Amino acid sequence: TLGLPPSATAQTDKSPRHMTREICRSWRVPLVTLFAGLASADGDDGGEGKCMGWRQTAGCSPSGRREPARDRGCDVSIGQDWSGYCECAGGVRAAESTCTHESFTCEAKCREQWAWLREQRKKRAEQEKEVESASADDNLAKLYKRGKGFYVMGNTELALRHFREALKLDPEHGACKADYKQAKKLEKLLGKLEGVMGKEVEGKGRMKQLERDDQFEEARGLIEDSLALSPPAVYRASLYRDLCICCTKLRLKDESLSACKEHHALDSGSAASRTLLAEASLLAERYEDAIGIYRKLAEEDEHSKEAREGLQRAEKLLKRSREEDYYKVLNVSRSASPREIKRAYHKLAVEYHPDKNKDKADAEREASEVKFKSV
Repeated sequence: TLGLPPSATAQTDKSPRHMTREICRSWRVPLVTLFAGLASADGDDGGEGKCMGWRQTAGCSPSGRREPARDRGCDVSIGQDWSGYCECAGGVRAAESTCTHESFTCEAKCREQWAWLREQRKKRAEQEKEVESASADDNLAKLYKRGKGFYVMGNTELALRHFREALKLDPEHGACKADYKQAKKLEKLLGKLEGVMGKEVEGKGRMKQLERDDQFEEARGLIEDSLALSPPAVYRASLYRDLCICCTKLRLKDESLSACKEHHALDSGSAASRTLLAEASLLAERYEDAIGIYRKLAEEDEHSKEAREGLQRAEKLLKRSREEDYYKVLNVSRSASPREIKRAYHKLAVEYHPDKNKDKADAEREASEVKFKSV
């Protein structure tokens, strides 16, 4: 692109650095420009690791509304009361932060993030290389062991590839055959679940918002079928999370609480799993348990709006549960019309009136009197 002179292009046996010096003499090109191009040709990362700047967000949440006026440069120290993220080259985000964090600069965080990404690329390349190098002459036990390892880590695609290679050597290998069938069924079910609930994004869950009960029912069936296969723990954590959400939305008290407890145990007690467990506890009318969870979450993150609102709702429901619920006494919903309430009242008043129960046994008569007074 620089239009090299014939004297430079003819001497192809010289080293790149020797050629660089000749080009500089001939064209008076600044050394820094040529060295940058040489580094790129030798495998420079093309801007990877470069910081674009700090992006401020509102609400003490990295996913909150953007506040461009408060953006800062890469070398500015980001301290307390700042929420947002560092934007790095290639659209990479780093240091997604709430208002509670240690001070840092985006320049350092982008370097760290890209160093981690390069390491992950290297590991993935090594994994792919292992798969490509596997041949029909590889040891059966080694292929099966590697496939099992990938399956346990949640990499279904690589697990299936190893299982297939192993089965080429021994189509009747019992354990490999069973794991292959299970992984194949699980992959199919997870694909259907992704079509209903959306793609899984690490740290954010499913991206699709369901609205109708039939969608939650369909997702619930797929999740239960997946769990019935007894997959490795890495799959069960996300499956129980999705089941917890579906059962809570469908107002299934016992199933919701059970699924949320399983997710909480598998997810190492994360804030997200505790929030889901608190919601399930409210649904199951275990208000004191929900208050305890929300209070702990609010103490850990005083800026959490979700924790504060959940705590207020749980305390309100607990107070209401200790009062006389006349809707429950009349066996009508809170959305009942005045006419429905009057009809229920007259029906129960007649049913439990003392004159209607005077000929019954003492225990039944006393129970009817208590019910009549409540009505």
